[in-house]
Amino acid sequence: MLLPHSALSSLLEKPLPEREAAGYLHTAAEIAAQPELWRATARLMASRAEELGAFLGPAPRLLLAGAGSSHYVGLSIAPALRRVFPCVEAIPSTEILMDPESAFPREEFILVSFARSGDSPEGNEVARLAAALRPGLARQLAITCNAKGALARIVGALGEGGRVVVLPELCNDRSLAMTSSFSCMALAGLSLGWAAAPGGAAAFAERAEGLASLGEAVIPRFSDLAASLASKGFKRAFFLAPRPFLGGAYEAHLKVQELSGGAILSKAEDMLGLRHGFMAAIDPESLVVLLCSSDPYRRAYELDLARELRAKRLGKTTLVVAETARDFEGLADILFETGSAPGVDDDARALLAVLPGQLLGLFASLELGLKPDAPSPSGVINRVVQGVAIHPYGRPAGAP
Repeated sequence: MLLPHSALSSLLEKPLPEREAAGYLHTAAEIAAQPELWRATARLMASRAEELGAFLGPAPRLLLAGAGSSHYVGLSIAPALRRVFPCVEAIPSTEILMDPESAFPREEFILVSFARSGDSPEGNEVARLAAALRPGLARQLAITCNAKGALARIVGALGEGGRVVVLPELCNDRSLAMTSSFSCMALAGLSLGWAAAPGGAAAFAERAEGLASLGEAVIPRFSDLAASLASKGFKRAFFLAPRPFLGGAYEAHLKVQELSGGAILSKAEDMLGLRHGFMAAIDPESLVVLLCSSDPYRRAYELDLARELRAKRLGKTTLVVAETARDFEGLADILFETGSAPGVDDDARALLAVLPGQLLGLFASLELGLKPDAPSPSGVINRVVQGVAIHPYGRPAGAP
């Protein structure tokens, strides 16, 4: 992707050895590549729409599972899917593994597993447990970026009870932090709502193209803002959002915390939930990001919160990100407008909600002297989670 001149393009134009030495070779390119990868993902999902529509069947119950960022994929798309399917839950595979009996429904359901590598031990064991504990009730769909991962093999071995969607190869980020893999899996998950609907393929194609065009405009512009904010410094970051952006806010907060190596403490919360104790954590070194909707009803509550933050003089910098932000004049330090595109409503804009976190995390990491591709020098976190022991379910650990 050829970016307009921006802080991000300046990074990408550096000679390869310089990018490698600075440790952002993959992360920066993977953030920039997202709009084109959204187009590629949309083409893939359109080619499988009829097959997946038949697999989903009428009125399926969906359980969306994943760990970490992959769970936030489910949170990001659950509001949109609930407008189509009668029951959609997003539960972390880490929680399901600890208590599968309370997590798995006792009626027919489809376990939709999201995984970049497909090698996370928790998600793979959850796929096995669903088959073992709910025989005849559980069908499974894996959406992954790695055809060679264990998850693809586990679900692929289920025969007619399983389907595997492997996203385009470049969606499989090589950096530690999930960026393009996150947004592409979210887009693939969103497509399930249109898989079997009359005219759904055309509606989804319009939505995906609209998102890609907005992404191409937002990424370079926000990269300039992110570089500026990172250079001025902030020690805490709060991402506040209504549904349906809350999953994106969680992912955004994780990107800043992850890419800063934990140096910047981050928090995601829903707009109204902030008042219930969490507001006390906003200090004079905090960046507060409001991810605002285009819905007039939600906007009224968002404006109330912005007024309160301004009246209480909370935070170092308040940033509003919205399709249009003129209502917030005088209520925030910075207004950033994403603009609009045909077919792109708030449900779809959940994908755009993660971009501020990705870019703020990237430039904060560089400002801190870290290497974004591997921002944890001590190895506290890794690209694929390590150190998880899988214990047998249904009997005490160590029992024969």
